[in-house]
Amino acid sequence: MKRMEPVSPIVSQLHEALTDKFRSKQAPVSEPVDDPVQAARSDLDREIEAVEIAFRAYEAYSLRELKGLCLRRNRLAPISRLPNEILSSAFRLVVQSFRKYTEGIRALFTISSVCRAWRDVALECPMLWTRLERSPPPLLSLFLARSKQAPLDIVFGEELKYSPEDDLSKHIDLTSLHAHRWGTVILRYLSFDEIARSLLPPAPHLEVLDLHCGPHPYAPGSGSLYRFPHPFADHTPSLRELTLGAILIPSMHPIYCNLVKLGLRMIEYGKPDLLRELFQVFEASPLLEELNLASLTFSFSSVVGPPGLIDLPRPQALRAADLRPGWASKYFISHFSLPSSVYLEVIGDLDSGVDVSTFLPAYSRTHPNLPDLSSTTSLGIQVQDCACGVSGSALEKELFLFEFTADPLDDMAALILDLGRVFPMPLLDSVEFSDFDLGDPDEANLGLAAACRDFLDRHSTIKDPVFDNCHESMLEILSTATPSLVCPQLQTLTIRNCLLSPKRLIEMVKLRTTPSSAEAENGSGSEADDERLLRVDIRRCPQFTKAHLSTLRKRVEVNVYPRHPNESD
Repeated sequence: MKRMEPVSPIVSQLHEALTDKFRSKQAPVSEPVDDPVQAARSDLDREIEAVEIAFRAYEAYSLRELKGLCLRRNRLAPISRLPNEILSSAFRLVVQSFRKYTEGIRALFTISSVCRAWRDVALECPMLWTRLERSPPPLLSLFLARSKQAPLDIVFGEELKYSPEDDLSKHIDLTSLHAHRWGTVILRYLSFDEIARSLLPPAPHLEVLDLHCGPHPYAPGSGSLYRFPHPFADHTPSLRELTLGAILIPSMHPIYCNLVKLGLRMIEYGKPDLLRELFQVFEASPLLEELNLASLTFSFSSVVGPPGLIDLPRPQALRAADLRPGWASKYFISHFSLPSSVYLEVIGDLDSGVDVSTFLPAYSRTHPNLPDLSSTTSLGIQVQDCACGVSGSALEKELFLFEFTADPLDDMAALILDLGRVFPMPLLDSVEFSDFDLGDPDEANLGLAAACRDFLDRHSTIKDPVFDNCHESMLEILSTATPSLVCPQLQTLTIRNCLLSPKRLIEMVKLRTTPSSAEAENGSGSEADDERLLRVDIRRCPQFTKAHLSTLRKRVEVNVYPRHPNESD
């Protein structure tokens, strides 16, 4: 048996004092017991009771003292000395870091349960409770109360699953009582009639509004057009960003006056008058910096444009996606006066036999209103399963993105031929061809290679071509000098994921270089270097052996990524 440690006299005295204190408060024995054994047991029970009461009293007191000491100690910790403003900012960052709203709520309640100080900070920071998404009404009411008078961000979006018992209109009715606090509102609902009444009160602090009527913002046939003549009692003085899906607000409504970002989608314009009203919307928004048009349909034959160009001096981006018919994107772009630095994005369906000029107005010096795409220095062209993407940039600034739904076998070669004709790029020095491999038959790849050769011939300024996952015929156009040398200013060649024969690459390098020894004998200078291939970058092409790389390095600098397993540092 383990020997018990001796008890300190102080502890013994304290125990006796506490026990005597609680023993003295016990009620006297009501009736004497004749049985001596029973009497002894009764006395022991009373003694045990006194000891237990004394122990519990001391334990409660000690725990209370210990808790107070720990609290005082924690207050001296570095995090406890942070100002409440810093703590509340940290809490906001934590909550915002969660992708799912429910996870953010869980984190928020966890934070407010750590200690009294943190709870006080959380409850005194209204901005922690301002984002409202679909949640049980009691929780929604709690957030509305704790957010006090801070601007609200209401997000009832399309990613949420609807069920019969989950009535969105009730959620919106609850939040509409606080319309004067709305800062951001994103609503997507099947039947807009059910929630329109909640969008009638004034919203003086509303800055971002996204409304969509239908099952999904980009689903075809998402519902009929909803006309909304007087939202928010015609009072949204702070509104800066507006997106409308299948909803039409009159062109003369003051909601458009101060916008910096406007998005219109899933709207059908059945009469020319509606098109004129649309241009009036643009005229009423002189501060626009971003304009997004998506899935708009113009179902009339005669087109009447505005009397003159619509001057939009501030746009940084103009996007037109899936406008029907195909001429619509070209029509809008040609009627805008845009700054030359605007980013242009056009997405459409390139039907067989239709060229790029159907979607884009051809560059002309007589149309200074068009973006200056002729300043493009770097171009990327990618073939996808059912589409083609073309992106351009200059001085590391993105200029445009064109994406067309098309059949690569039938339309890709014609599209490449169109590019140089529609948009001359006299400053182009870099181009990347991605996924230019149409599989079988070889005739399709040869036709595509011929179109690319024509494109490269049009742009003799190209110095740095990149071929990523391209058919061998694409690179072979660089290894012939008849009728003329393609890319005569070629300096750097990059190939990635290509099945190009090492022998063909060596032949191409020989064609475009002079051996280093000959250069030394002839005294070739920097001018000669500028006119010949200097470097080859090879990425993920395992067919190149150490011997192939050694042969190439006799003429050019060669970089291999990742490094070949047989290569040494």
